[in-house]
Amino acid sequence: MAASIENYVPQIARREVATRIAVCAWALACVGAWAFVGLIFAAPVLEAHGAGVGAWAIYHLFAPLCHQLPERSFYVGGHPLAVCARCAGVYVGYAVCLALYPLARNLRRTDTPRRAWLVAASLPCVADFLVNFTGLWYNTHASRAVTGALFGASAVFYTLPGLVEIAQGIGRSRAAARDAKEQAGDDAGRRVVVAC
Repeated sequence: MAASIENYVPQIARREVATRIAVCAWALACVGAWAFVGLIFAAPVLEAHGAGVGAWAIYHLFAPLCHQLPERSFYVGGHPLAVCARCAGVYVGYAVCLALYPLARNLRRTDTPRRAWLVAASLPCVADFLVNFTGLWYNTHASRAVTGALFGASAVFYTLPGLVEIAQGIGRSRAAARDAKEQAGDDAGRRVVVAC
């Protein structure tokens, strides 16, 4: 049986809301990613300018995420970044690709590429590690950063669709709650009219 005209919701309006939610999720993710990258570079800058407590806090914040070996890190102002060259590549690659994501894919899409692509993007990191580990070739800061950036950039295509889907789910929940509240208000208004 067809629904009554009172319950019709224009689909264009929903698409516009979904687009707005997706853009907001993407923008918040960009702000978070670039703030994260900013902290990586802030640690050595703070250390160089004598703000040792702030630098110490940032270095300790990143300690569980990276080995932070000074000989494997880029330096700013004579001090190592808060993470190694490979991790810096991963995070910067992620942030850059995230910022450029709308140029490659519609933000409303919540499907992800096959996992094989993510595995393929990690292979240069694995190869870079293995050739160094076996002594066949000694990798450089640049090779670590570039292979990490490739992996970080590919990770965006797996994380952002999930974030958008979560944001759209929250948006749908709020809309349903608002609609239920409005419906309850309409029903209460009808009861008052009937009672009079």
